[in-house]
Amino acid sequence: MLKRKGSITVVTGCPGSGKSTLAARPSESRPHGVHLSGDAFYHFIAHLISPILPESHEQNTVVTRAITRTAATFALGGYETFVDGIVGPWFLPAFVKELEDVRVPLHYVVIRASLKETLRRAASRPAPAEERVVRHMYKAFASLGRLEGHAIDSTGQTENATFNTLAQRWLAGEFILDLKNISGDA
Repeated sequence: MLKRKGSITVVTGCPGSGKSTLAARPSESRPHGVHLSGDAFYHFIAHLISPILPESHEQNTVVTRAITRTAATFALGGYETFVDGIVGPWFLPAFVKELEDVRVPLHYVVIRASLKETLRRAASRPAPAEERVVRHMYKAFASLGRLEGHAIDSTGQTENATFNTLAQRWLAGEFILDLKNISGDA
C-alpha cells in the first residue's frame, strides 16, 4: 500500500455532460490517480434493465454499491480515485453507506450544461446516447437542492476551461461532502 491517504471524487451528470472526459483528466494529472468508469459496471450485467426505468432501482443500487467498494479499495490503497458515472443525489445515501468504515475524503462534482449543448454532445459521441435518456437524466440533475454548490456549468466552455474550474475548486476542497449530512434510502 502507498504511504499516503487516498480520496474518492465522484464526477457525475447526465449523459453528454462531459463527466467521463473530466474524470479522466485529473486522474492522469495526479501521481497516484485512478479513473474508474461507472458505466463499465453495467456491462457486467447479463440481463440489464434500462437504468432509467423504475424497475431498475434495485439493480442500480447494487451497481452503485459495487462502484463504491471498488473506489474505496483504491482510495484505501492511497490512490486519488475519480469515479465517473451517474451517481445522482438520490444514490448518495447508498454510496455513503458503503463508505461507513472508510475514512477518506469524498468529493462530489456535478457537471451540467444547457439542454441544447448536452443533447449535441451526447449525439456526437462515438456511441451516442438516446435522446430520451439524456432528457430524462437532464431533468434529474436540474435541481440539486443543498448540493447545488457542487455543480459546474460547462455551457459554452472549452474542456480545458471546465477542467481548470474543476481542478481549482477540487484543490480548494469545495466539493468535499460532509458524510454525516447524507441520509435517506437510495
